[in-house]
Amino acid sequence: MTITPKEKELAAVGISVAAGCKPCTDHHVGVARKARASDQEIKEAVGAALAVRKSATEIIAGYALAKLGDPEQQRDDGSSAETSRQRELVAMGAAFAVNCVSSLEAHLAAAEAVGITQEEITQTVKLAAFIKERAASHVERLVGLSEAPAA
Repeated sequence: MTITPKEKELAAVGISVAAGCKPCTDHHVGVARKARASDQEIKEAVGAALAVRKSATEIIAGYALAKLGDPEQQRDDGSSAETSRQRELVAMGAAFAVNCVSSLEAHLAAAEAVGITQEEITQTVKLAAFIKERAASHVERLVGLSEAPAA
């Protein structure tokens, strides 16, 4: 059986939401509607994508907290101003890595407000791009789209 245009576009909506890409989401919601996907079907695709994204967030948060030796430790809600510079470097890189334009814009402005230079922003974004590229290459190898790099 071949995937239908509607199935393809509903998958694209979910993928766009999971990647945090607003322009992709805008485009694929429109194309899904043209492919006769109902609002309910689109909502279900969005819900499934958000569930995956939320689960991934919870999994990595648990993993990171377990590295501290206390898997029950409360997660930081980001309210501490003590390390605002460090927090903004992390938040900016994370926003870039998950393709969240709104968050990235907010954290770029916050980074500037706490004195992070353009050079530091560039370095952080390049690091995030490198990590994101590497993460994608792992996924690509998993599904057979690329070969493992030579050692």
